[in-house]
Amino acid sequence: MKTDNVTNSNKTERTTIEGESKEALNQKTSVQFLLSTALVVITIILVSATAYYGLIR
Repeated sequence: MKTDNVTNSNKTERTTIEGESKEALNQKTSVQFLLSTALVVITIILVSATAYYGLIR
């Protein structure tokens, strides 16, 4: 009985800690996704502009 109580409290604590870390991870992942997408778009625009003006072939 005592081991069951300890195990249940540990599971609750782990779930709470994992839930918080998942939210932080989701926030970090979304920021990284937006930054990488913005960098790709900027790169495509720069390559297109240099090709248009004949700086690259």
